[in-house]
Amino acid sequence: MEYIFGTEIHRGVTVEVVKVKSDRPVELSGSFSVERKYTDAIITDNFIVVGCIRRKDKDGVFYAWYEIKNHCRYIDKFTPGIGPVIEPVVESIEDTQDALCEASEDFDNRIADIEDALCELTEG
Repeated sequence: MEYIFGTEIHRGVTVEVVKVKSDRPVELSGSFSVERKYTDAIITDNFIVVGCIRRKDKDGVFYAWYEIKNHCRYIDKFTPGIGPVIEPVVESIEDTQDALCEASEDFDNRIADIEDALCELTEG
């Protein structure tokens, strides 16, 4: 089933609607929830069905328009399957940080050696 949310004028008033497209007749009533999964998000629409506005079927495809109220949309953004992709990047960053720390320690040791050598030259 496919759910398409929008608005339309019904009895002279703009109302929120959901159009349902299906391969069989559908009856919606009461509180309803629709969850759609995408590669980067899960979208959940919660709403209350006020009533059916109209129906149509064409070539074995059934359409129904429902007036709805209290429509709330929740979008949970994420990137599924990113773990295997990002793990080598994180490891590389950690390795780079370790190398920089070691280089910094080596640099500090070299500076200390140079300072010691300068002190010896100026004292001697």
